[in-house]
Amino acid sequence: MTPKRTVRAEERLFAEFRLKYPQAKPYQCPVRLEAEFWMSHRGRPDLDNLLKLVLDSLNGVAYVDDAQVVESHACKRMPDMWVYGAKGRYRRRKSGDPYTCCGHEYEPHLYIRIKPLPEREPNKQGEQS
Repeated sequence: MTPKRTVRAEERLFAEFRLKYPQAKPYQCPVRLEAEFWMSHRGRPDLDNLLKLVLDSLNGVAYVDDAQVVESHACKRMPDMWVYGAKGRYRRRKSGDPYTCCGHEYEPHLYIRIKPLPEREPNKQGEQS
């Protein structure tokens, strides 16, 4: 049984996709999925769980079935543990500090890109590729 919190997150992602791409038809070909998770905290959830959430959420809206995802690239960006302090020295990150990753500020967000891939056709000349 899927936890209610996960179901709500899937529904939110599905709704956001529909809102942003109201006329989009689900791909029916193989696709590549790229996902960047810009986190507001360090640690959990695990990257594989985040990716599964995206795959399940976009079923039937971005692609017909997540089995069409034949390539994926995912990364989880977490806030730096150390930030540049007012006195010119690094210090431990405190609540309320701006989110930074490798020293660059960001706002927590999710970036997803879905790219259709050409369906492979057998070589008509019988040659191996």
